[in-house]
Amino acid sequence: MQLALTAVIGLSAYLALGGSLDVATLIALLVLGVRFTEPIAHSGALGGGVAVAKTTLHQLDELMALEGLPEPRTPAQPRDWGVEFAGVSFGYGGEPVLRDLSFSVPDGTMTAIVGPSGSGKTTITKLIARFYDPEAGTVSIGGEALPGLGSAVVEAAVSPVFQDVYLFDDTILNNIRPGNPELSREEVIRVATRARVDEIVERLPGGWDARVGEGGSNLSGGERQRVSIARALLKDAPIVLLDEATAALDIGNEIAIGDAIDAMRADRTVVVVAHRLQTIMTADQIVMLDGAGGIRERGTHAQLVAAGGAYARYWQERVDATGWQIAERG
Repeated sequence: MQLALTAVIGLSAYLALGGSLDVATLIALLVLGVRFTEPIAHSGALGGGVAVAKTTLHQLDELMALEGLPEPRTPAQPRDWGVEFAGVSFGYGGEPVLRDLSFSVPDGTMTAIVGPSGSGKTTITKLIARFYDPEAGTVSIGGEALPGLGSAVVEAAVSPVFQDVYLFDDTILNNIRPGNPELSREEVIRVATRARVDEIVERLPGGWDARVGEGGSNLSGGERQRVSIARALLKDAPIVLLDEATAALDIGNEIAIGDAIDAMRADRTVVVVAHRLQTIMTADQIVMLDGAGGIRERGTHAQLVAAGGAYARYWQERVDATGWQIAERG
C-alpha cells in the first residue's frame, strides 16, 4: 500500500511539472490516494488481530467442551482433615502416572513426598485438590471420598501453593487478599508478615500498594512464592499442599519460605513435595515414590535412614550436594 501511494505521488508530481495536470487536480488525486490506501492498510493489521482472536476463541471452545467433575446432590462433611489414598491409579490420557497407590496422611500432621522426577509427586497434590478424579481407587478427606464431598467443600478445605505462581497486575495487598477477601487491610498485613512479605514491601515504592506487574514481573520467583504462601495463610484452610515451594530459590528466599512453612504447620494437615532438607527431616511421615507409580519406602526420617535403603541413599546425595562448590582449575 505504501508503494502504491508513493507511485501515485511520483506520477502526479511528474504530470504536474510537465503541465499535464493542474494543481487542484493534483491535490485531489493525492487526497483520494491516501483515503483509498489507508483502510486497506488497516485491514492488514485487523487481519492479524482476527487471527489472534480466533486462537483465543478456539481455546475457550475447548474449555467449554470439557466435562465437569460429578457433584453430589447433598455434599457430605468430613469427620476430620486427614487425607487417604486407597488403590489410586491415574494418568493424563496415556500411561498411568500413579498405580495402585495407597497411603494416609493423619489429621494435623505433615507428610513429605519425595522421589525422582516424573514419579507423580505433583499429581498427588492435584488429586487431593480435586483438579482431577482418579481413574481407579479413591482419594478421601476425613473418611469421605472427594466426589461425595463435592468441589466446593474440597476447595474450601484445601489451600494449594504450587511452584509456578501467577500474580495479577495489581498491588501486593490485592494479590494476597483473595485468600480471604472479608478480612480488613490490617488483618491481611498481619498475616502476610508471617510469610515475610513485609521484607518485600520495604524495598518497593508504594509499600503494600506497590503494583507487582503482569504475572508478578516486578518480583523475583522467591518473592512471588512468599505472596502465594501469604494467600494460603490468609485462607486458613485445614489442609495445605506445597508443591516444590522452595525449589530453585536463593538462600535468602529459601530460608524465608521455610520459616513461613513452619508457621503454616500448626494445627493443619500438610502435604509437601519437598527438596529442602530441613523440611524433609522434620516431617511426621515421608513417602518415597519409586518412579513407577508406587511407593518404595514410607516412614519417619530416622526410620528410613536407619533402614539403609533408597531413601537413605537419596538423603546422603542431598547432604553431599550441599557441600558442592566450584573448584579452581589446577
